[in-house]
Amino acid sequence: MSLPNCRVKRVSDLKAGRLEFISKEFPDIETTKDYRDILNDRNISAVAVSTPVSTHREISEEAMFLGKHVFVEKPMANSIEDASAMVDTAKKLGKRLAVGHVFQYAPAVRKIKELLNKKVIGKILHITSTRINLGPPETEVDVIWDLGPHDFSIVLYLLDEFPLNIDTLKNEYPFGAFNTPQSGRKKKLINNAHIDLTFKSGITSHIHLSWLSSNKIRLMQIFGSEGTIVYDEMLALDGKVKLFGKGIDNRIKSKNSDSKALSYQPGEITVVPLEQHEPLRLECSEFVSSILHGGKLVNNGEIGLEVVKLLEASSESYTKRS
Repeated sequence: MSLPNCRVKRVSDLKAGRLEFISKEFPDIETTKDYRDILNDRNISAVAVSTPVSTHREISEEAMFLGKHVFVEKPMANSIEDASAMVDTAKKLGKRLAVGHVFQYAPAVRKIKELLNKKVIGKILHITSTRINLGPPETEVDVIWDLGPHDFSIVLYLLDEFPLNIDTLKNEYPFGAFNTPQSGRKKKLINNAHIDLTFKSGITSHIHLSWLSSNKIRLMQIFGSEGTIVYDEMLALDGKVKLFGKGIDNRIKSKNSDSKALSYQPGEITVVPLEQHEPLRLECSEFVSSILHGGKLVNNGEIGLEVVKLLEASSESYTKRS
């Protein structure tokens, strides 16, 4: 991926194999095992931090103090305290802080936002989201902190409000039984979670996150008073978003004297056309543009902080299954 108004100068990684791969694929890029070689380079204006989440604050703040703008992978930190500190540092130093919530730049999510703003499905009532896949190897975070940032960032982006109440049901199934990555570890991690959100507007949301299956699922449904939007990220671009009409139900207001078959059926189903752009490229492009020309980022540090608040609240508020 290349952008016309920036150049990748250096890449750092502790794994020699990864650096060798970068050197073969991109011979013009310098490589180093010491990330501080990048931070101390005065010719570098911005850095991307994709390291274990426990190191995000330290590396990001060090970068900002050395004059760099920062693009940090999600989640931006593993605590509200660290995320808040990162936002404060960026403001104090006048640096751009972006968080890798790439789905805010996905064509499907942006089109859904447009449809909701136009009230195509009327008043929003409820949102469900299911995100399932096998967990990453050597992870230090559980399924909520791994997969949750995607769904939380999408819901916050679509609704423009923060939930008043969060309830979570979490499971710690035996690791290894479902090919999850923590087999042999002493510390158990949550690998299945159901999260319920309630908003001031009356909207509710249910999010299911799981590492229990290799059957990858990315399904979101937004239910409204006048219809439903179904978003399936696993489908091709021309079928990811479908709009279901309110439906037809002749059982409503039927009389006892009516002699006819009572039934209900879906309303008109419309496949919603989407723009064709690569979300990560657009995300990086807007980050670079904000550095060069200003403007607010939809994935800024403030949004990253709100997502961390949701992650922490989801981890702390739960009901154990008896």
